[in-house]
Amino acid sequence: MTPDSGARTRVPTVGRIRILESSVADRIAAGEVVERPASVVKELVENSLDAAATQIVIEVDGAGVDLIRISDNGMGIHPEDLPLALQRFATSKVSTADDLEAIRSFGFRGEALPSIAAVSLMEIASAVAQETVGRRVRLEGGAVAVDEPAGVAVGTVVTVRQLFFNTPARRKFLKSASREFALIVETVNRLAVAHPSVTFRLIHEGAEVARYPAGVDGDRVASVWGETAFGRALPFSVDTGEIQIRGWLGRPEAVRANRRQQYLYVNHRPISSRVLTGAVEQAYHQLVPVGKFPSFIVFLDVSPHRVDVNVHPRKLEVRFDDEHDVFAIVERTIRSVLRGAQLVRPVEAALPTSAPTAVAAGTLAIEAIAGPLDAVTPVTLPAAGRLPAMRLLGQLHGSYLLAEGADGLIVIDQHAAHERVLYERLLRSRARGAPSTQLQVTPIPVSLPADGFAVLTAHQGVLAQLGFDLEPFGDRTVLVRAVPHVASQGAPQQLLADLLAELAEGDRVSTPQAVLERLTITTACHSAIKAGDPLAREEMAALVHDLAQTEDPFTCFHGRPTLVTVPVAQVERWFLRR
Repeated sequence: MTPDSGARTRVPTVGRIRILESSVADRIAAGEVVERPASVVKELVENSLDAAATQIVIEVDGAGVDLIRISDNGMGIHPEDLPLALQRFATSKVSTADDLEAIRSFGFRGEALPSIAAVSLMEIASAVAQETVGRRVRLEGGAVAVDEPAGVAVGTVVTVRQLFFNTPARRKFLKSASREFALIVETVNRLAVAHPSVTFRLIHEGAEVARYPAGVDGDRVASVWGETAFGRALPFSVDTGEIQIRGWLGRPEAVRANRRQQYLYVNHRPISSRVLTGAVEQAYHQLVPVGKFPSFIVFLDVSPHRVDVNVHPRKLEVRFDDEHDVFAIVERTIRSVLRGAQLVRPVEAALPTSAPTAVAAGTLAIEAIAGPLDAVTPVTLPAAGRLPAMRLLGQLHGSYLLAEGADGLIVIDQHAAHERVLYERLLRSRARGAPSTQLQVTPIPVSLPADGFAVLTAHQGVLAQLGFDLEPFGDRTVLVRAVPHVASQGAPQQLLADLLAELAEGDRVSTPQAVLERLTITTACHSAIKAGDPLAREEMAALVHDLAQTEDPFTCFHGRPTLVTVPVAQVERWFLRR
């Protein structure tokens, strides 16, 4: 007798197909539309906007679980239509299948109100201008409990209490109260940015936490992002002929650890789109460090026939008729805006907070003196490319060039700047299809380990595109006959070893173009001037001149700044003159 012989064995049975009860079906459907309190706020505020409301009040208790109330002064719902509005797939916004091809309203599926009602205690009261009395309907878990005439102002008030009272499993998956409320704030902010002509008020636990008066779009963005971030953002508006793109781009130094300050809209609808997010972030490529994310608000106005908003019940996702085309247009437009902007980073350092070391009278604290500064005869460099005019003063610690500009002190990271110069030279050489090479007077033999020699053999063609002329010579040895011109001053053995190590990490890249890009970056990084390398006056001036000729002079390919400015006003604050 086996240990399991006495266990009960479940005998599978054939289940019979049945139509679910409406209450069960409603709860299932509600799960797609009502994910959390912020979902309820989004759906109800969008209904208010569709009703042409100019004032919307959002009241929340218990992070939206205990209470959500949305009040508006929109057109309202006709008393005879109110019970119908609570039925699934009942809507005033579309009537035929053709209407789905050109949707301009937020709502159109007729699912939001019945879905919310199915998992809450909901009351909706509404009145229209043409009628003398309005109507109030109260529901419990989707079932009508009260239906009566009501003397209410023109507009609609929707009150949702005890959200998910009948679906406790959904409540268990909610985040903390502070996080759920933060998501509500984010939802309101995204809708408010797209509708500056509408007044929004957000009240939490009886206290007003946000008020956005009706105004112009710039004022609304400043209110949501903050005056400082808005003041530094890059506004833009471009009509490509196919798509109108406008908005505000955060400067590269205003990067964040997450994407919460990324706002995307298609025809004023807040959306989540990997395609559009990827396009904008690709435009910032090499302007921000890896692992950091730019802030932006981007509006796309396209023909409704080019976009499908009927992808998911929550209506956050959209699909374009030609996503590759849209990606290319957005990436090219944003990149053009960034390349046309002055992106020198201002430095606003605070004064030291630690107390200075006590020094006896008549003595000098040697450790308090700044590090070595190699001063040169000042060189005046005119404005060139995207760099401002400056007067070159010298080199600090053999690593930073110091210059005087119109706005203050300019500090240039010589290694990052030279990386950018060499990287773009390699790109231009690749684009010509004829890499710029430097022949070795005497070919240099390089011995490689077995795995390194195998990698070289497999990727010799890619290395040739960079400018290497390599010839196998005996057992695991290669002759270096030529190297990329930008690397002619360095040791080819170490550069080749670094490139082969990069190629050995094959899982980091996926395409031949990506492989070549990684090797280009490694070559430029290896060949650039290093921190600690002393430069003569002419070399400093030449580096600044070459940097000015690049397309993206403000960052290296890692996204680190090549130069920053210390404004005169900041220096004056350091010396307590302000």
